[in-house]
Amino acid sequence: MSCSYRTYTPAELMIWIPQLIAKDDLHAFYISHAWLHLRAEVLKEQHHECQLCKAKGLYVPATTVHHVKTVRQCPWLALTKSNCMALCDNCHYEIHHTKKYRWNDERW
Repeated sequence: MSCSYRTYTPAELMIWIPQLIAKDDLHAFYISHAWLHLRAEVLKEQHHECQLCKAKGLYVPATTVHHVKTVRQCPWLALTKSNCMALCDNCHYEIHHTKKYRWNDERW
């Protein structure tokens, strides 16, 4: 099932996204019409501003849209606007590449 050339219903997407996760092919989701449309809406509504930098009083243009709860964690939220935030490349990198310590992690 390719989502790039037509619009799918939410029910179809809820079947399609887990299939992509199982095949380790989320790239197909990120080039789909549904995602590209939502991405554009999020960037526009958040004024193309990095939301994390904005919270620090800085203005940095947003270049990406981040899923707060990942598509792998919560595929049913993949196309939910409230689960998305506009970010700059640096903040997006930090979120994905910084180890998040838990209370039970031992740190020496």
